[in-house]
Amino acid sequence: MTPPAPPDDPDPADAVPNRSMKSAIVDGVPFRSKEVSWLSFNSRVLQEADDPDVPLLERLKFLGIYSSNLDEFFRVRIATLRRLVLVGRDYRKLHIPDPKLTLREARAIIKRDAGLFDRIYHDILAGLSKEGIRLIEHTEVPRALKPWLTDYFYARVRPRIMPIMIRSYSQLGSLRDHPMYLAVEMMKAGKAASAGKAAGKARTAHALIEIPATELPRFVVLPEHKGKTLVMYLDDIIRFGLPSIFSGLPFDKFEAFAIKFTRDAEMGFEDDVTESLYDKIAEGLRSRQTGQAVRMNYDSRIPAAFLKLLVAKLKLAHDDTLMPGFRYHNRKDLVKFPAPSRLGYPPESPLPHPRLSGQRRESFFRTLQEQDLLLHLPWHSFNHFLDFLREASLDQLVESIYLTQYRLAGQSCVARALMNAAQNGKDVTVLIEPQARFDEKNNIEWANRYQNAGVKVILGVPGLKVHAKMCLVVRHEGSANRFYSAIGTGNFNEETSRFYTDHMLLTAHPGLGADVLEAFRFFRTNWQPPRLSHLVAAPISLRTSVKFLIQNEISHARQGKEAGILVKLNNLADPEITALLYEASQAGVQVRLIVRSMFSVVTGGTVSKNIRAIGIVDRYLEHSRILCFANGGSPKYFLSSADFLPRNFDSRFEVLCPIYDPLLQQQLQRCLDIQWADNTKARVLDKKLANHRAKTGEKRFRAQEEQRKWLARKGG
Repeated sequence: MTPPAPPDDPDPADAVPNRSMKSAIVDGVPFRSKEVSWLSFNSRVLQEADDPDVPLLERLKFLGIYSSNLDEFFRVRIATLRRLVLVGRDYRKLHIPDPKLTLREARAIIKRDAGLFDRIYHDILAGLSKEGIRLIEHTEVPRALKPWLTDYFYARVRPRIMPIMIRSYSQLGSLRDHPMYLAVEMMKAGKAASAGKAAGKARTAHALIEIPATELPRFVVLPEHKGKTLVMYLDDIIRFGLPSIFSGLPFDKFEAFAIKFTRDAEMGFEDDVTESLYDKIAEGLRSRQTGQAVRMNYDSRIPAAFLKLLVAKLKLAHDDTLMPGFRYHNRKDLVKFPAPSRLGYPPESPLPHPRLSGQRRESFFRTLQEQDLLLHLPWHSFNHFLDFLREASLDQLVESIYLTQYRLAGQSCVARALMNAAQNGKDVTVLIEPQARFDEKNNIEWANRYQNAGVKVILGVPGLKVHAKMCLVVRHEGSANRFYSAIGTGNFNEETSRFYTDHMLLTAHPGLGADVLEAFRFFRTNWQPPRLSHLVAAPISLRTSVKFLIQNEISHARQGKEAGILVKLNNLADPEITALLYEASQAGVQVRLIVRSMFSVVTGGTVSKNIRAIGIVDRYLEHSRILCFANGGSPKYFLSSADFLPRNFDSRFEVLCPIYDPLLQQQLQRCLDIQWADNTKARVLDKKLANHRAKTGEKRFRAQEEQRKWLARKGG
């Protein structure tokens, strides 16, 4: 592998200041908290929202993504860290940094980014105003539009508003964390309002209103006014109608302040590094902390007495739970802002794959008998995989189809193809992962529909979360069965395939197919580990195999042979693998890491002098996982469903799939080289995680654009 120029000369022009970023020493080596490194990734998302070269609508979407990410971070990671603090010094058994210090650093980063978020938000609104789109408050509604807004309020909004009065006997502890609320203070204007303390109390009341954002659009477009498009938050439409809502009460002045609760989602245990420790020493902690609020965002303009009342009623135990904010919360809804498409990225049509496109293309099976194929998503259409399933469901020689389901699209064409195949007489088996976070309900519903259609369902594997992405078609040809496999880095989901970068191998390799079949044997009868010859599976042998591959590069380097590691992952935060990468660096192995999110390796130190790393945030979510090892001049390439996290190695079923075809190896190497050369959307993952842009030359080079150009030149 001959690498292009390394991104070791950062451009500080737009770096997010992060002077507090420090790394801990875990098991004798530098190891950064995965929470802190994840927040650095979210800061890179915020950088995209701040980039004037990004279209306005996409900048708003990046703000929405940042906000949504942060909500989940509080529900899962902050909640888990707070529970870990209660464990005391036993946190060391988990091989992680001190959770107290991590919490402190995380809150500092979040506080820093909050001010940046608001500045970017107002910059974008100013840009929208220049485009003829104004976001207005309830006090700014033009007189000519008030009748229209009044009608909208009475017809759509008012029927859904049921206030909760806050009185001495009110119980507010059961308020949910997903909705937003308006905390309303009502007063009686006039002389009596200041007539004394007792009178003042009598003429002030408080209420909570849940904003019905799941039933109504968060943003409402008003009729055009003087050539301008006016948009209002649903929150402000409620503010507009407050006198009507409380018309039966003796008040005539109303102030409303946005508040939002984020509660402990208890999601950090089933697939997290903390699981085994809590099983042994802190089983009771989770139940004692059930549903506790980990954050209350509130409008900083709320009167101190009103805030104190809310805190008391909600029984908020920690001062660090209270986070002053701005007029609006749940700004994840910005991803749905009603702006014209001309303000977003221009649409991109999928590129035709040269072997899978055209009305006269050959059968999938005949094509795969001749050569393996690689789909580069989203540039290639996911429809190619749907065509593969459709052909399998109709082919008379196909006997059975197997597929792992982690996350499906809402109206899944994949599921429909599988159910149709079963109705066409094929033996169809689907492994459904019931623990896919936030998709549990959806997957259980699909399990019922599958069974009604005659599909055999395996509902997970006890003790494991199945995260591997595998599909197998068994076809009887001549006197034997032949295997056709699809093994990828992303879910079999036609919706996410349009904006996630992933790779999918389509192959007739008999050994790979036999291994997929053996994996399904293990899913059904999991008392005996699968016996695999080509695929490497977690938790059976993935950790051991990755360690061997790294140690092999160390051995080559010490022998003076070509040695190098180039991997692309979503997350890298495993203490043992991190320590081994440091050992490789010290042995002279050139280690290049392309990591999107969590990143616990600390570059720029003595033990990491030969490690360089970047992270890319751009139009499409970087999701593919590719591993390349120089292997003394005979490189080895793999696609992986797994990141390098303890949960992926130790408590999930994952697969590492070797790529044998030299042409496909060249394609993967080209993909990695393109990513490494990015000087537009790549940030250097340096010691401080300051998010400087990588600088690899004078000419602008944007990996996702260049990937598409390269695929177009090679005919897909």
